Amino acid sequence: MSQVYDVIVIGGGHAGCDAAHAVAKLGMTVLVAAVRTDRIGWMPCNPSIGGPAKGHLTREIDALGGIQAVVTDKTSIHVRWLNTRKGPAVQALRAQCDKVLFASTYQALLAQEQNITVQEGIITDILSDGDTITGVRFEDGEVYKSRAVILATGTFLGGVIFRGEERIECGREGEAPAKKLSESLSKLGLPLARLKTGTVPRIHRDSIDYGSLELQPADPEHPGFSFLNLPPNDLPRLPCYIGHTTQATHDIIMANLDRAALYSGDISGEGPRYCPSIEDKYRKFPDKISHPVFLEPESTIGPLADEIYLQGLSTSLPSDVQDEYVRSVPGLENARIIRYGYAIEYDYVDPLSVTVYGASKGYPNLYLAGQILGTTGYEEAAGLGLLCGINVVRYLRGEEPLVLSRDQAYLGVMTDDLATKGVSDPYRMLTGRAEWRLLLRFDDADRRLTNIGRDVGLVDDDRWGIYQQREKRIRDLKELLESTRARSEDVQETVLGGPSTRTLAEWLKIPGRRISELVDKGLIDSDYRKDTLMTVESEIKYDGYLKRQQSEVKRLSRAEHVRIPDGFQYGDIDSISLESREKLTRVQPRTLGQAARVSGVKPSDIAVLDILLSRAK
Repeated sequence: MSQVYDVIVIGGGHAGCDAAHAVAKLGMTVLVAAVRTDRIGWMPCNPSIGGPAKGHLTREIDALGGIQAVVTDKTSIHVRWLNTRKGPAVQALRAQCDKVLFASTYQALLAQEQNITVQEGIITDILSDGDTITGVRFEDGEVYKSRAVILATGTFLGGVIFRGEERIECGREGEAPAKKLSESLSKLGLPLARLKTGTVPRIHRDSIDYGSLELQPADPEHPGFSFLNLPPNDLPRLPCYIGHTTQATHDIIMANLDRAALYSGDISGEGPRYCPSIEDKYRKFPDKISHPVFLEPESTIGPLADEIYLQGLSTSLPSDVQDEYVRSVPGLENARIIRYGYAIEYDYVDPLSVTVYGASKGYPNLYLAGQILGTTGYEEAAGLGLLCGINVVRYLRGEEPLVLSRDQAYLGVMTDDLATKGVSDPYRMLTGRAEWRLLLRFDDADRRLTNIGRDVGLVDDDRWGIYQQREKRIRDLKELLESTRARSEDVQETVLGGPSTRTLAEWLKIPGRRISELVDKGLIDSDYRKDTLMTVESEIKYDGYLKRQQSEVKRLSRAEHVRIPDGFQYGDIDSISLESREKLTRVQPRTLGQAARVSGVKPSDIAVLDILLSRAK
C-alpha cells in the first residue's frame, strides 16, 4: 500500500536535515529516507563547522531560519575566531563539535516537527510519469508517493572506499551504498559523473605527546553562530593542538606513492582542490616538506571520546603506511590509530542540469542538494538543503522560487556558481569566490537575510524580535559614536592619542584603531556582543568602501533583473557565436546577468541578446 507525502527527502545528512526541517516548518508533510536513522545529521569527516566563507554560510542559514547554527552552538566544545588580524570580510568563527551530540541534536530538532516522518532503508528507484516525479521505491519493494522529491544523497550514490589495495562498496564507512539509485537516475536522463573525497586517520588521545605540539587556544567567551543568542552549552571545553609533518613524513609517503589508490588508476573522480590528501600535497608540491596537522577532538562521550581527528592527513594510502607516516609527526611517535583514513569515490549529478534555485531542468518537482551537486562540506550541503526545502514548498504552492543574488549572500554566490559554471572538482565555498565580500560579512548575515526568512515563513516571532532588538542596538551605538566628542584629558591621551575634538566615529576611521579600545576605556558599554561591535565598526570604518561596492552593485544590477523566458531558443539566433549558443542552451540562464557569467559566452553576444530581449519585451 502506497503512502503519500508532500515531499520525500532522500538522505539524512546535513543537506537532508535542513531541507526536511524547512519543508515541515512551512507546513508540508515530509518523509526522510536514510540508510541508517541513527546516523541522521552525522559528521562523517571532520568534527567542525565554520571558518572563512563556510562559517558565513552557516550564519546565513541561521538568518533565514535554518538549524545548522543552532545545532552547532548546542554541541560545540571548542570555538575560536579566525583571521582577527585581517579585514572584516574574512573574519569568522570555527567550532569543533561533539559529533555524537551533533547528530542526536539534529535528530531531536527533526523529531519536534510533527510533519516529519523518518524511514530507514535504501531507495532503489525514483518513480516518474513523464516529466513529473511521483514517488520512490525502497529496496524491499515498498512504494511511497509524493508531490516532489529532494535528492540529498551525499557520497552514497555508487560509493566505493579506497584504502591502498582495499576496495569496499559503501556510502561511508559502515553504511551500504545506493547502487541501484544511480541506475534509476541515469534512466531518468540525469547526467552522472564521478568525484572523490576522503578522510583522515583517527588516533587515541592517550597515545599523544602533547608537550611536542602547539596548543591552539579557544576563545574564552565561547561565542556562538546563531543570532538567537543561545546561552553557552555546558559541555567540557576541549583543547586543539597543531603539529607538522617532517622530512620523514615526505620520504615515507613518496616511497609508497605507487600504493596510494589515488595514483593506482582505480579512482577516476577528481578530488577536492582545496582539501587535498597528504600524498597529493607532496606530489604536487614536492619542495614543501612541513604541512600543518590539526589535532581535533571528536566527542566527549562514548568510544569517540578517545578519538582525535588528524586534520590535514587525508589519505588513500594503505593502513601500514598510515601507521608509519602518522608516527613521523613530532608528538605522534607512539600514536595508536583507532580508525584509518580512506578515499571515497561517488556519483554526482552535473549541476549545469539544475536551475539556480535547485530544481532539475528535466523534472521541475525534483530538487537536488549537497554532494550530489558536486559540493563538499557540511555548510555548503546544509545551505543548499535549506534553499531546496524553501523552493520545493514554493513550487508546490505555485509561487516564484527564492533566488538569492551574488550581492545578497554567499548562498547566492554558491547557487549561481553551480548552475552557471558547473564543477570540475568538489566545490568548496571560499571568500575569494565572492566579488562583493565586504558586503557579505560574517557579522551582518541577519541584516541581509532575516527579512527574507520572515517573508518566506521560517523566521518566527521570537527570532524576529531578537533581530529587531539587535538592529536597535546597532543604531543606538552608531548614533553614540557619531555624536560623542571625547574631550577629557584622560581620553585624549590614552585613546585619541592627544588633544582632539573629533567624534569617536571619526577617531575609529583612523587606520589601526579598533572599537575594542573604546570598550576597554569605558567609552562603550561592555555588554555589546562581539558581532554587534563588528557590524558597527565595519560600517563606520569602511563606509567609503561599502558605498563604492553598493554603487557598483547598483550599476550592474540591471542585467540581473532582465529575465530570460524559460525554454528560450538560443539556437535560432544566428547573430551570436555557435559556442555561445551551445553553452547558453546547456545552462539555460535565468537572467541576462547569469548569461554573462557563463564560461565562453562573449560580451558581444550578451549585447545582442540584450537587444533581442528588449525588443521581445
